[in-house]
Amino acid sequence: MKLNHHAYIIEKVSDDGISAILNFISQVLEMEKDPHSSPNFLHIKSNQLSVDEAEKIVAFNSQKSFGENGGGNKVALIEINGAGHQAQNAILKTLEEPYPNTYFLITISSSSLLLPTIQSRVETYSIEDFFEKFKIQNDVRKIKKGEEGERSISSQIVSHFLGASLAQRIEMVKRMVEEAGKDEEDDSSKLFQFLHDIEITLKDLEKNKLNRRLSKDELQTLTNVREYFADGGASKKMLLEYLSLKLPILKNI
Repeated sequence: MKLNHHAYIIEKVSDDGISAILNFISQVLEMEKDPHSSPNFLHIKSNQLSVDEAEKIVAFNSQKSFGENGGGNKVALIEINGAGHQAQNAILKTLEEPYPNTYFLITISSSSLLLPTIQSRVETYSIEDFFEKFKIQNDVRKIKKGEEGERSISSQIVSHFLGASLAQRIEMVKRMVEEAGKDEEDDSSKLFQFLHDIEITLKDLEKNKLNRRLSKDELQTLTNVREYFADGGASKKMLLEYLSLKLPILKNI
């Protein structure tokens, strides 16, 4: 199976959507089983795409595919919540000039979180439009309903945070950090998702509702905090407290 473009951004993908995409990738790789068993498949799942992970993508692109005469397809599935500028710039040339029969699927909540230079080198679809384009069989209504429920809960938390006083924000941060510390999984994942949802909400408000644009300082604060979040040595609590202090208080959003 050949695709008509080498790189795609797929927005707002739920767990059910990822499962359907993996089945689709099996078809692209001409497999009947889980693509994770294929050396022609790379799967990166990361809150914030790191430079090391970007280098893995570049290396994967340069490798010759396994299979008869080395002519098989290769697919990289990149599940991210965001990516620092350095990591994005590291994969820019790879997305511009991929190795023959190499494809990249990037899932993220919004393409606006990626550099314009990245966006210009890929085709962007919502999960529903991507499924329709490639005739992927799945219960899209179920997936969409699940996504709307997740976004509704997340948007309520973010709206409360943005409308809260500094003291209330600090208390929210304290509770979230304590709760995240109880998880057996990566204790930064939920905090990173919260930060990511704040960024999406502010950009949506800027575009659709607010009569003011976010200042350069506010935008830079978001960028800096998001990139420091990827540093394992950074205190997530201190970063979120700093964000609490720097972001404007927005009522009735």
